[in-house]
Amino acid sequence: MSTNTVNISNAITPTNANNAEITATLNYSCTNNTESSQYVSVCLGVGNNDNTTSLNPRYLTAPSNTKLAFSMTLPDGSFWGEDSRSAYQPPPFFIPSDATITDSVVIKFALLPGFGNTLAMQGVYSSDFSGNHTTLTYQSAVESTPLGCETESYQQSQFPFTVQATVVNACKINTTSNVFLGSHPASATRFTGSNNSAIDMTCTNGAPYNIGLAPSNGNINGQGAMIDTESGTHQLPYQLFSNPTDTIWGNNGNTYDTLTNGLLGKGTGTVQLHTVYVTVPNADVKPATYSDTVTVNINY
Repeated sequence: MSTNTVNISNAITPTNANNAEITATLNYSCTNNTESSQYVSVCLGVGNNDNTTSLNPRYLTAPSNTKLAFSMTLPDGSFWGEDSRSAYQPPPFFIPSDATITDSVVIKFALLPGFGNTLAMQGVYSSDFSGNHTTLTYQSAVESTPLGCETESYQQSQFPFTVQATVVNACKINTTSNVFLGSHPASATRFTGSNNSAIDMTCTNGAPYNIGLAPSNGNINGQGAMIDTESGTHQLPYQLFSNPTDTIWGNNGNTYDTLTNGLLGKGTGTVQLHTVYVTVPNADVKPATYSDTVTVNINY
């Protein structure tokens, strides 16, 4: 290979766990040390190192024994294997006496959807193709092009390599939704609104996270002020909560450890929804439509 370790990515997250890919070049050469020209057939095959016969998927494994499904494909889109149907076999070529022929083939390594890759936890995943898991077989003849490498008479050598990918802790906000408080008379006191899908997010399986909410006025304890949309001069105070009762939801730190009034959670590799509660102490303000923008910060 162009490198003995084919690294699909150092930053696998639920976002790219189903489609991260890379190509690597497998270079090979044949030298004719005889006094006669030779015709040569070459086959490059790669077997399985996990006691299975599957070419799709293959698996990268972490020390925790969790897995990532991947495939290795040839330029024609076929899965790369070791038998006469799946090994790479270029057209036979002619080598003059005391000459060397060099060639190469590009192999695509890709993570696969449909096998639970998004549930992978943090760690380095690898698959070692060493020893008899790879085989370069070849045949040569003086007078005519030899038969394919599936025949009985051939010679062989190995080209060991490792495939790996690193899963990292990461979080992504997929969507956010507004919290509507509705219409209330000026005499209303302590009314609350909520949205159970206000924060739609995905984090790496097992990744701890801490969510902070920051009103536009910069208050670190979630005490915001909605502004009337008509004149922009009147304010309606509000408080952010992480539950219907009295747990303040703020943004008093900018790391997982320093944020002490945020919302703690742990990623699952799948979508997680979080409810935001908004409480208004009273509505004794100028009648108008009021709104504010809250920034969501995820620390992990």
